[in-house]
Amino acid sequence: MLKLYINKIILFSFMEILMVGFLDAKEPTLAILRTVISNNNQIFNIGNYNFNCKTYGVISIEELKFANEDNEICQDSIKRLYRKNISLKYISLRLLDLRQMYHIEFKNDECLLYSNGQKTLSEILLEEGVAVLKPRFKDREFRYSFHKAQNRAKYEKKGMWSENIPGRCLSELVAQQKN
Repeated sequence: MLKLYINKIILFSFMEILMVGFLDAKEPTLAILRTVISNNNQIFNIGNYNFNCKTYGVISIEELKFANEDNEICQDSIKRLYRKNISLKYISLRLLDLRQMYHIEFKNDECLLYSNGQKTLSEILLEEGVAVLKPRFKDREFRYSFHKAQNRAKYEKKGMWSENIPGRCLSELVAQQKN
């Protein structure tokens, strides 16, 4: 009887080690998109659990904060940009299909959402000029591709990098990212 008991303990311990290994794996999780709130914020569900998913490593332009004296001017410029290019405000809604299953990874209370093959939603938002990298973004795995996407938007003058946003707003953003 003792031998049977010991074998069960060993079996359960082995199964527990396997389960912990699976739970700790870096594999993306599959989740179903329920709602797109904004470019930077979506609601997904896994089974019966709904959760809010903020896009990893970026801040959308409507969520940006500027220095007090420039905040109103900069926010008005962003509103004008969206009025002129309404499709920019709804990029996530255009790219993502409701009730579709997506691969996501959880990183620092945010979600890395693979929306276009290997390309993440964060990268696409940066490329379109509707988001900026978070200040002091240090993730080695994504830093290069995110910087490259943001620089491409600057070079091609897309989204907020077009002439619609005053220079002092953009220079403040660049300064925030360097600090």
